[in-house]
Formats: sequence, structure tokens, C-alpha cells
Amino acid sequence: MAITAPDYSVKGKVAIVTGSTRGIGRAVAEALAEGGAAVVITGRKQEACDKVAAEIAAEGYKAIGVATEVTKAADRENLIAKTVEAFGRVDILVNNAGVGGAPKKMIDMDEAYFDLYVDADIKGLYFLSQLAARQMQAQGCEKGTHPYRIINVGSVAGIKSPIGDTVYGSCKAAVIHLTRIMANELARFGITVNSVAPGYVLTDMTKDVIADEKNAAAVNRMITLRRYAQPAEIASVIRFIAAPAGGYLTGVNIPIDGGMVLN
Repeated sequence: MAITAPDYSVKGKVAIVTGSTRGIGRAVAEALAEGGAAVVITGRKQEACDKVAAEIAAEGYKAIGVATEVTKAADRENLIAKTVEAFGRVDILVNNAGVGGAPKKMIDMDEAYFDLYVDADIKGLYFLSQLAARQMQAQGCEKGTHPYRIINVGSVAGIKSPIGDTVYGSCKAAVIHLTRIMANELARFGITVNSVAPGYVLTDMTKDVIADEKNAAAVNRMITLRRYAQPAEIASVIRFIAAPAGGYLTGVNIPIDGGMVLN
């Protein structure tokens, strides 16, 4: 019996990665580019997008930058339009953009803080996914195949119940459940939808925690593997989902947390 090796290539695919000028998003964009995909770098500032795209292109890969504020409808529409204009299609959408910041307990909550998180972490993701799904539907696919991917980046905060994260954690829990419903609705168009839930990752968002030795030690005690993740470790799982090797996976949330959900 012949054994077929898993196919982790995304050669010929076109991938949009939101929030990809740094951190997890950049690592995802680089992993997909190395796998053969043309990548679209997004962030709030065009200069930052162009810089990362140029650095990826300098390595021999295809990349463009499109400044995008995912909370703005016009920006979302422009992103899809510019991607199709440059590369002719959209095959993969990684919804990584979102907001993070100082936790705030429910008793201290204000509507501006609440709206900021809901707009970025749920509303922006929802309507950008809608646009991408419509584009994928229009591209079509052979019956019974599922060549397209929407991958949502959530958080372990959407699984656990951290104090001070009533809004952030609730939004990330909503991302996990939204992923399941989207997977059900979009399978008929050849689209799989999955999510990942990172724990603590070494990025700009966690540098303040790491800088405080007491806080860093407390966080490490919550992680079974007793260390933070590197962005590339999140990106490698996303690349697996995006590739043919992950093609029978849909409606699934994968914690990439070093065992935080075990505690």
C-alpha cells in the first residue's frame, strides 16, 4: 500500500493576513509566503505594510501591502478589491487583526472600551469574512472540493475565564463559536473555516508582562510547558490548516497554548 505524504504546500494560493506588519500576523504571512502563496500584508499604516511586503518580496516571494482598518467598511472592501486586482483571486483569509490592552473588570467598564473590542474583534472579522466568502463563492470550485480557507485567530482567553477580560474574552469566545457557524454555512461554497486560540506569545502585546518578573513568573506557572510561544509556532499550525493537509478540518478551534487550558 502506497503512503501519500501530507501536502503542506500553498503554492499558487492567494492569502490575505490581517494585522500582519508584526507579531503573529507577520509570522503567518512569512510562513504562507514560504509555502508558495502570494500574500497581502495589512495594517493601519501603508508605510508599515509596504515595508513588510518589500522584505518578503526581497526573499523571492510575492507580496503586496494594503493599509486596512478592519473596523471600516470602505477599507474592508478596498482590501478585497486590491487583492483581486493584484493577484486575480482570494483563496485564504487569516483574520488576525484585533485589539489588546490593559484588562478592565466589568464593574469598571465603559462603552468606549466595550465598542473598541467588539468592533475590531467581532464586527470587523465578521464582515471581512463575508466579503472574502462572496469572492470565493464567485470563483467557484469543483463539487465536493474545499480549496478555500478562512482561519480566525482567537485566544485562550475565549476558553478560560480570566479576571478583567469580560469583553476581550467574550469576543474571543464569540470568534470560536462564530467559526463553527461559518463552517456550517460556507462548506457548500468550498470553504473551510477554523480558528486557533493562542496563549501567551512573545510579541509586542506581551512585552510589558514579560518585563515585570513577578508577572512573568505568574504567567509561566499557568502554562504547562512553562514558556511563552514564539510567533512561528502559531504560524506553523495556521499554515497546516491552510494547506491541503488540513483540508478535512472545518469548524474546529485549536488551542496553541502550551497547555494553559489544562490548568
